[in-house]
Amino acid sequence: MASTATEVRSPGRDSRAEGGFTAAPRWAREPAPGTGEHIRRVPDAVTAALRARARELGVPLTAILLAAHAKVLALLSGDPDVRSGYLAPGRTGPLPCALRVGPGTWRRLVLEARRAEAATLSPGTGAPSPPGPEVVFAPAGHEVTVPVDGSVLLGVSAGEEGGGRLLLRLRHRTDLLDADCAARIGGYHLAALEAIAADPDAPHHRRGLLSEDELRFQLDGLAGPRRELPDRRAHELFEERVRRHPDALAVIHQGRGWTYAELNTRANRLARALLAEGLGPRTRSPW
Repeated sequence: MASTATEVRSPGRDSRAEGGFTAAPRWAREPAPGTGEHIRRVPDAVTAALRARARELGVPLTAILLAAHAKVLALLSGDPDVRSGYLAPGRTGPLPCALRVGPGTWRRLVLEARRAEAATLSPGTGAPSPPGPEVVFAPAGHEVTVPVDGSVLLGVSAGEEGGGRLLLRLRHRTDLLDADCAARIGGYHLAALEAIAADPDAPHHRRGLLSEDELRFQLDGLAGPRRELPDRRAHELFEERVRRHPDALAVIHQGRGWTYAELNTRANRLARALLAEGLGPRTRSPW
């Protein structure tokens, strides 16, 4: 959603939906039937920079938008092989669009997105057979419809508003994705676009898309309550547990269990063997 690929992955969800398409995330704390919408405006400076990048790379702006979307979807699913719907202008149904988000620069990803886009729009390309994609992207301003009972769970469209500023519109089913998480996904799209605008030659696989607030929440907010650390070492704490609960089960491995007393005996036996071989502080085992 490091920042690494796993940072924003939908927990407990397979990366593939029926039909081989990339699955949409399921992030609804309080699922409720219906649909929702989140709008994210791209700042003027970023929009201008993206248009300049498109001219520099010799691609339409839609290729940059598709590259950013593929990057987000790869992180959400944890799968670099992205396959989603692509809603082209003049069509009523999405076309299948496949793109691999492998390691490399943003420039390379944009060029790969352009090739994927051209292949998707090539003559003779037909609409996907049911079941259709769960995620649909419309990079040319055509808004995605998300029926309450349809196969599309998340639609992302990019268009222009007054002054030529880019506008990202996310529509989602609220029984599977709540407003807060839709806003987060919109933020990931914006972060990817900002990265492309800033430096297309930067390696995208080394950059995360989390905002500072979300990163702080994951590192601190999810860490649980703070506890005072004991003023003793780990082996001293273990020996105290041995004295208090010698017959309590300490560890189980392959169906075999050891009590704290038994484990302590084995640990001391190993320590004496190491000392006998001359192992001391800051030395390596001879084995």
